[in-house]
Amino acid sequence: MRQEFEMTQEEMYKDYAQICTEEAEKDRLLKLEWRKKLKGLINVSGLFKSLDEHDYWIPMDIVEIYNTDEKRSGYSSYQHVRIKEDKDKLLYMKQNEDEIRNVNHYCVWQTCGIMGDDYSGYLLFPLKNGKYFKVNYAC
Repeated sequence: MRQEFEMTQEEMYKDYAQICTEEAEKDRLLKLEWRKKLKGLINVSGLFKSLDEHDYWIPMDIVEIYNTDEKRSGYSSYQHVRIKEDKDKLLYMKQNEDEIRNVNHYCVWQTCGIMGDDYSGYLLFPLKNGKYFKVNYAC
């Protein structure tokens, strides 16, 4: 006799599929909300198209940054920045951008995964109001 708390493999697959569907809808709605917030501040269509090339990305916040003379080892020729009042105090590296129309740079902080070819971190994209759009990404 099957216990109340036990599930068949088929029931588990259905539950998992339902969870995935619900999470995908939450993700879609969140990105739609951010499209509206960012309208007029950046080339939203180009930015979201570029971000969709990552395996995963999620909008986080609009932040202010400042330039710093601190440098990350091996990247001394790049300008580095920090987010104002950031509790994590991460050091971002400024990169040129030429694939998104009207966006000439972005800032990145990333880690490399255990496999060596998987990356995750944060990206900061400049907005017309002088602030930056922060996203979390993984690829």
